[in-house]
Amino acid sequence: MKECNCVFLIFGATGDLAHRKLLPAFYFMERENQLKDSLSIVCIARKEKTTEQYRKEASDSIRKFSRIKVDERLLEKLVSRIYYHRLEFSDKKGYAGLSRFIEKISGQKSGNCERIFCLAVPYSLISHVLGSLKNAGLAERQKKGKPYCRIMFEKPFGHDLKSAKELNSSIMNVLDEKQIYRIDHYMAKELVQNLLVLRFANSIFEPLWNRDYIDHIQITVAETLGVESRGEYYDKAGALRDVMQNHMMQLLSLVAMGAPKSIDADDVKNEKVKVLKSIAKSGFSGNMAIGQYGEGIVEGKKVAAYASEPEIRKNSGTETYAALKLGIASKMWKNVPFYLRTGKRLKDKSTEIIIVYKHTPFGLFSKASPEKNMMVIRVQPYEGITLQFNAKVPGNKVIIDNVEMDFCHECKFGPNSPEAYERLLYDVMAGDQTLFTRWDEVENAWKIVDVILKNIKKLKLHIYEAGTWGPKEADKLIAKDGRKWVEPKRPAYAEQLGK
Repeated sequence: MKECNCVFLIFGATGDLAHRKLLPAFYFMERENQLKDSLSIVCIARKEKTTEQYRKEASDSIRKFSRIKVDERLLEKLVSRIYYHRLEFSDKKGYAGLSRFIEKISGQKSGNCERIFCLAVPYSLISHVLGSLKNAGLAERQKKGKPYCRIMFEKPFGHDLKSAKELNSSIMNVLDEKQIYRIDHYMAKELVQNLLVLRFANSIFEPLWNRDYIDHIQITVAETLGVESRGEYYDKAGALRDVMQNHMMQLLSLVAMGAPKSIDADDVKNEKVKVLKSIAKSGFSGNMAIGQYGEGIVEGKKVAAYASEPEIRKNSGTETYAALKLGIASKMWKNVPFYLRTGKRLKDKSTEIIIVYKHTPFGLFSKASPEKNMMVIRVQPYEGITLQFNAKVPGNKVIIDNVEMDFCHECKFGPNSPEAYERLLYDVMAGDQTLFTRWDEVENAWKIVDVILKNIKKLKLHIYEAGTWGPKEADKLIAKDGRKWVEPKRPAYAEQLGK
């Protein structure tokens, strides 16, 4: 058995995340020569399995979910790195057995290996798992000259501010912030990473990125899927905890942040935290609409109402849709509203950031009714940026039409850009925390959402038809400001992509 000096341990290795995302990401990294020859992958779960059984299942998952064609020779090389170890996460004595298992496959003391733990487990188990790893000598604070020990956590990070603080406190009793990698996979999406370049590397955009030129900003995260196999979790979480507290607050802070001193991780995060603190200071205006999907037609198929989904409580009051208006108490964004909406079982899958500019101050063409200029940043599924502006229609009369200029990410760079987990796994091995969330980001996002959750109890839960854009009350929310939601649409380049 080969000696290894780096062990990557996946807790919850029989779950969807491991099979759909992590294992295919490791295959891509194997293909790109990004894995050390000395790396071993230990897959840990409660189910009774042998390493050979798990390797076969891992191979099948990689063939099924890999975004690139699988080379069987490379697949065999990757799978030879994988080992399975059964562990009851609540069994403290079992972690000593895990330590011995690592020593067996690595050929050295477990404390002498570089260790990365990926905890794809419910947040309620994290404190226990981490404490057990510490007691077994597997997790410890970083010491100079010693092999690194790093831990990755999946969202959700807590259920509210109180539980998040308690969880973070238990983690900080074992590790330092520099060892902690809190995952928000949206941060690794190409168009999200492109936001900093779009803003701060283009003199035609950044001078206009403020209250003097921008009328308002919309952020939409829309899904066509229902709760799928996540009913038990989702019914306790809802749209606000599942998407708003993490993904949408991250997108909002990137859009609204000021220019950082550098692109180093801490400088970028410092500016993002300033935005989140400004939202928390401004409070919650009460402008909000919530809903829950009923039955309907999605992508040509009849789907059940949320209340009829498996594992959903009878008469559940959980919101599957939320729309709200936020303000940022800063000079840069004074009087510029931010409208956020997210929901399940909506008309289309789409994540978009829409910058709506003000009308020109001249009024020269007011009779021709020119539209407001817009920039549409498509995070998924049609990754790209569209700039909408006004142009004259040929002819004697001054007739103005809205036209578009498109940047298609896939058209320019090809279809095989790294997926989020490929980048995240690479970065944690490299010790780069740029695309991971720092504690004060998580804390301040929870401060905002905690206030919203207190207000939600006063609101009526509106049932909306699956396959629509949500409850009509969300339209009324933005309409009372004289504005309307910009409906996501397929860009012109979608046909070129065959989508």
